[in-house]
Amino acid sequence: MPAPPMPEDPSQILSRVNHLQPGDSSQELYDLWASDYDTHLLEDFGYLSPLIAARTLAEEIDERDAEIIDFGCGTGLVGVALQQQGFNKVDGVDISSGMLGRAREKNAYRELIQADLTQPLHIESGRYDAGFCVGSMGAGHVGAQHGIELLRCIAPGGLFIICINAMHYQSEGFEQSFQQMQDDGLWSILRLQEFNYMSSLERPGWLLLARKG
Repeated sequence: MPAPPMPEDPSQILSRVNHLQPGDSSQELYDLWASDYDTHLLEDFGYLSPLIAARTLAEEIDERDAEIIDFGCGTGLVGVALQQQGFNKVDGVDISSGMLGRAREKNAYRELIQADLTQPLHIESGRYDAGFCVGSMGAGHVGAQHGIELLRCIAPGGLFIICINAMHYQSEGFEQSFQQMQDDGLWSILRLQEFNYMSSLERPGWLLLARKG
């Protein structure tokens, strides 16, 4: 069954995205949203996560030629923020062809890949020096059980930066999963901080910075 028409009110769209249920797919929703996504997120909501995530990496490493993977890259907001910080070897992955089309227009990515992040990825293990997953974790998106597969793509000692809605962080098992990954030696959590990730809304989220074991 096709997705219902996208509401005109950006707040209703955001609510629909945030209340997807386990087993739902976000692909068609994001295809419909792609043309207005940047306007809604940046102008209507003051979306801060891409800038904060990119600055976090820039503070941690000096090598601007690091190989970076942006999981759930959407329209490319993280890629643009990384480009502004001087990074020039960034690849992006997203399930939505509509979103990838918008990302391609920004010329911030070396390669863009359409793939389902809830399935095994055709990416070489340890391929990247750093990875991002900004705003792509939650029901209907990337689940807590998929973190290990994303981490597989990052080299030992590489950094992984995640920004996640606080509503999903505890209720959908991410807190327990992230801690278990640390207990199992898969990564070391270097920073875990709460922040409001939209300047025009009260939108609590968590930023996690981890180093792969």
